[in-house]
Parts: sequence; structure tokens; C-alpha cells
Amino acid sequence: MCVVLMALNREIVAGELLFHDDFTDDDLSSRWEITGGEWTVKDGVLEGIYRENAGGLIYTTRLFPGDIMLDYYGLLVAPCCNDLNFTFRAIGWDYKTGDAGVGYIGGLGGWWKNRAGIEKYPECRLQALTELFPAESEREYHIQTGIADDFIFLAVDGKMIVTLRDPEPITAAECMRVGLGTYCSHARFRDFKIYRAVVSEKDLSYTPQF
Repeated sequence: MCVVLMALNREIVAGELLFHDDFTDDDLSSRWEITGGEWTVKDGVLEGIYRENAGGLIYTTRLFPGDIMLDYYGLLVAPCCNDLNFTFRAIGWDYKTGDAGVGYIGGLGGWWKNRAGIEKYPECRLQALTELFPAESEREYHIQTGIADDFIFLAVDGKMIVTLRDPEPITAAECMRVGLGTYCSHARFRDFKIYRAVVSEKDLSYTPQF
């Protein structure tokens, strides 16, 4: 194992590899449920397009309980620069309401003002957003995100940009799917992995400089 992230006093390590999709098999239905939009695979790249003012998500058919880290590369295809999205601890799509069901949803270039962040869906009363990391078209990002106990994190290109703690984290057995998505946008994804997130606390302190 190797340390990939550090947040507050927590060291986050990518542990056991639980799932890997290199998108060389174009039969997405064997691994993913497509709930909206146009999704295709070509030459190791997953491409998603949603042309309306709404969102399209794909969910793994497998469940991934416990502490997990999503690790993948994503890009917004010009002229689009919004909503390079992901979800985890998700129940999947609610076909009755035509919207995502319970889960954490996050991404880059979202919330109509090019924000990065994560929210707890569908109430969205728990959110962590920043406008200090605007997404750019045609730039590939290395995204690492996930949950460990009550600690939720989002890192881009090896730097932590959003963290939050949920006092009532999603733990229902049926809410353990993960996914990718986009909202009125055009995105590409590759080398998608799910790791067991191993987190340990570190005793941090300052060394006096005066």
C-alpha cells in the first residue's frame, strides 16, 4: 500500500483493489446500470453525454460496502466545462421520481457556478462546496474521492480540495453502489478503480519557529 492523501490528522491509504474497469469491454451492461444519457466505450475511454438540463448517471451493478476510495481520470469535452460527476454510497436511480436516489453526489464544475464539492442527496442539507477549484474543458483530472467512517473527501491531482464529516453517514446495506455521471454536459472517464480506503489518525503538532 502507498499513502495517497492527507487530510486534517488523517492519513488515507489505498488498500485492497476491489474493482477495476479499464473500459476495454464495450458491454457496459455487464458492470453498470445506465439510467440516463448517452454512454459509450471506445479505446479504454467511457464517454457520457447528457443534452438536456438534467443529469445522467451510471451505477455499478455490484455493491461496495465499507470504507472505499474511487480513483479515476476524467475530462470535460469542449465546449462543456461543467459537471464531471461521481456518486458513492448510493442506492441507485429512483425511476418513480426520475432522479437519483439516496447517496453522496459530487464532482467538478457543478452547482451552476463551476463549484467543486460533495452533497448528501436528495435532501442536500449536507454540502461542502468551493469555488476555488473551477473546472476547465479539455483538462484531464485525477480524481480520488470516497468515505471512511463519517469522513468524506475529494482530492484532485493529489491535493485535497474538499472534506466534510457527516454525523449521520449513509450506512443502509442497499446504498452501497458507486457511479459516474454528468449534467447537461459531455464528459470522458478512464481507468476507474475502487480501493478499500484505509485511514489512520496522525498526531500532528507545530514545531515552534520563534
